[in-house]
Amino acid sequence: MKAATLRVCITPSGTFYMDGYASDERRLPALGVHDDAYSVLLLLEHGGVRTLFVSIDACNISLSRTARMRSLLCEVLDLEDERLVISTIHSHSCPTGLREGTITGKESYGWPEMVCGLVVQAATGLVDRLVEVRAELMETRVRGWYSNRNSKDKPFDDEAFVVRFVGEDGSTVAGMLNFNCHATVVGPKNRYLTTDVQGGVRAHIADWLGVTPYAFTGASGDLGNRQFRQGNDFAELARVSCGIAGELMKGSFEPIELSAPSVRVFRKDIDYDNTVHFDRYHQQLAQAQAVLDDPSASFDAKKLARTEVMRLGERLELDRIAFPMEMRIYDFSQLVIVTFPGELGSVLGMRIKSMFPGKRVFVIGYANDGQGYFVPAGDFGLGYESFVTKLPAGGIESVLDEFEDQL
Repeated sequence: MKAATLRVCITPSGTFYMDGYASDERRLPALGVHDDAYSVLLLLEHGGVRTLFVSIDACNISLSRTARMRSLLCEVLDLEDERLVISTIHSHSCPTGLREGTITGKESYGWPEMVCGLVVQAATGLVDRLVEVRAELMETRVRGWYSNRNSKDKPFDDEAFVVRFVGEDGSTVAGMLNFNCHATVVGPKNRYLTTDVQGGVRAHIADWLGVTPYAFTGASGDLGNRQFRQGNDFAELARVSCGIAGELMKGSFEPIELSAPSVRVFRKDIDYDNTVHFDRYHQQLAQAQAVLDDPSASFDAKKLARTEVMRLGERLELDRIAFPMEMRIYDFSQLVIVTFPGELGSVLGMRIKSMFPGKRVFVIGYANDGQGYFVPAGDFGLGYESFVTKLPAGGIESVLDEFEDQL
């Protein structure tokens, strides 16, 4: 197998706005940059077959907003689209512009075009960097820094992985990093660009590996560090990033054999009458508004209620809900990677992993498209995610039933 990687800075200049929160502060321009935003490209080639992974430091992407980038990347690297994965680290403090329907309605004009140009330009240098590598995998579990944000006692996917691709001279040529946690350490009042905990851990791992890894979060729709948080500032971000990176660095690497990946695509078109849920939306809207009107409500409660009010209002404007869902399976023999176009509840991600017994399985969330939250049936009513999901209770389980039937 051959591998190559590149990192390109995509920090905007001029006026930009930040995605991730529906706070009043986020309707104002960003004040500056705490740490730069990047895109990391990882190209793998085996037997002449190429697969490209692109990570973008953004909250979410829409397929429509990245269509031009996808087309150009496939052209530059002679790829079929099914062998291209574009994902985000889901920081809630990165620029707007790469998804439809920004949460505040504010666009960072020119930034999506800038990202497209820089990523495609970087991709033109990948082929010349390809070198023979062997793959090594480190897997561990991370506890005490994040959890299921509905309750510490609820199950969550605490698996974490680092893959390093080692050249013939023993140096690390490229890498992959996965731990599952929302990048929401700094809060909705922050107006400085930051890649938050996903980018913070990635930076520490880069120092350790000797190369910036392609980083992704998996089924993280209900995961965060809410129960462990000691603040909402950059000191807390440093504490959490160092802590999680330290846990990862305790692991050891073992060889793993990777073959040229076979690719399978699962597509499901969702289409249903949304008016049957209007009464429930109105009830939830009233409850969220009551929290906002309550002077004794906590900071976190008001933060979530504000998002609920906005998203439920949007939902009440839709008589029908229709959208495509596409999941992709990349089978490298001992390792399987499954992409998901949104924010998947943790236990649902663990269910996907269980569908491939005897193999290491990565779930890449926020991949190729962003269709919002997908909440386990048993968690409806526990958090705001279930108020704004596009599928009713049990809907995502039915989709995964079909996905599993097609394996």
